[in-house]
Amino acid sequence: MKLYSSIVLVFFMFGSHITTAQEESFPCKEANPSLKKIFTGETLENLYVHNCYGSGLQAMSSSYLKAGGPAPKIIAYEDEIPDDEAYVAWTCKYSMGNIGDDDPATTWVEGVDGYGVGEVLIVPCLDLTHPVKIWAGYGKSADSFINNSRPKQVRLIIIQAEVEGETQYGTIYKNLRMVSQTLVELNDVNDYQSLKTPYYKASSYEFEPEKRDYTYFLGLEILNVYKGNKWDDTCISEIRNE
Repeated sequence: MKLYSSIVLVFFMFGSHITTAQEESFPCKEANPSLKKIFTGETLENLYVHNCYGSGLQAMSSSYLKAGGPAPKIIAYEDEIPDDEAYVAWTCKYSMGNIGDDDPATTWVEGVDGYGVGEVLIVPCLDLTHPVKIWAGYGKSADSFINNSRPKQVRLIIIQAEVEGETQYGTIYKNLRMVSQTLVELNDVNDYQSLKTPYYKASSYEFEPEKRDYTYFLGLEILNVYKGNKWDDTCISEIRNE
């Protein structure tokens, strides 16, 4: 939660804008195991949501696999902002930023020992009034799919949240809590499949100077997997609206 904590600190110190640099980059550093509180029925006090995909979404999963090998070099320029694009992409190679990029060749991978049972994620930018689909597994190739593990049974939850405030790059939410849940058995196919989301009833809360609607997120917990032929890493390539 290092990224989340630093952003919240900047938000409260300087209002609704991050002032550290004219152009900010967001290398992935830490995941967010505190998300599991929501899945146990507790309330999560704050969550920063950075865009819909790409770097900066590390706080949207309880873990993610860190990239291996040497890190790309950050290219320095005199009197210019350093070029760290390759470095940032490397740090976020298997992070939640891949789940909404409309590219099954990129993937989120849980980052704990074993098959990732009990690991959770929250998907930003879904319209939960419309159908949702999932690409469960690593969709890069047939070999990538079968050699890595895929979620078999998952628990889906609907998360209700209030808006705490805006930053230059995203939104801070508060009082996140589970309002409904369901269990789903997934097919073992290297393709999109429909994802039946839990039923919930949208409501509003008092927010000065007017009543405001809650924001709703989809959360997913891995309960069981189809085991990979080579690796126990469990992957999800996409979760998006149909």
